[in-house]
Amino acid sequence: MNEIRKAGALIFSEQKLLIVKPQGKPFFINPGGKYEIGEMAEDCLRRELQEELQVELKSCKHYKTYAIAQAAHSKQPLSLELYLVEIEGEPRASAEIEKIAWLSRTDFANKKFNLAPSFDIYIPDLIQAGIL
Repeated sequence: MNEIRKAGALIFSEQKLLIVKPQGKPFFINPGGKYEIGEMAEDCLRRELQEELQVELKSCKHYKTYAIAQAAHSKQPLSLELYLVEIEGEPRASAEIEKIAWLSRTDFANKKFNLAPSFDIYIPDLIQAGIL
């Protein structure tokens, strides 16, 4: 089965992580998305952040890549490339995004949001690094 390859944006404000819930999907995920043919990470993130949140990409730096056995909204394996991202503009949900939220360490511990299973894999790394 083909692996899904996504670039995910780690956008922080006041030690909270920006998460999005796509229209009609059960889980909150990171902003970002699948690569289009020939795209580099920066191109993919720039396009996806504009489409989903109506913001501009200021900078991105690779954080880590995670191999996830099954993508949240698919049965396919996922290669999730996470980037620390700075944006310009105030995030606003586009037509494809149902809800925007800010996830704190406490929210994660208390399971406040219905997060994609991948969060259980990489959020502990962010907490250990003192980023979240």
